[in-house]
Amino acid sequence: MSTPTDPPTQCTHPGRSTARSSVATLVGIGPLVPVLVMHLGETRAALVVGAALIGNAVVTRVLAIPQVEAWLRAVVPLLAASKGPTR
Repeated sequence: MSTPTDPPTQCTHPGRSTARSSVATLVGIGPLVPVLVMHLGETRAALVVGAALIGNAVVTRVLAIPQVEAWLRAVVPLLAASKGPTR
């Protein structure tokens, strides 16, 4: 059971959150890889995909910092993580 003072799971398990978000990004841009290779070549396409994954991982990890989460709750509640279901 979750209480109002429990941190969101993103803050409790930032590595898991980052990995899950990175996999989602890879699945999302996966269909674009052939187009990227065709227009940019294999090396540049790999750099673009790698940069997207690294950028996603960094942003996800920063959002999982408890102080950032507190700031989001105060300033931009729409972007704050959910506390999870209460049972």
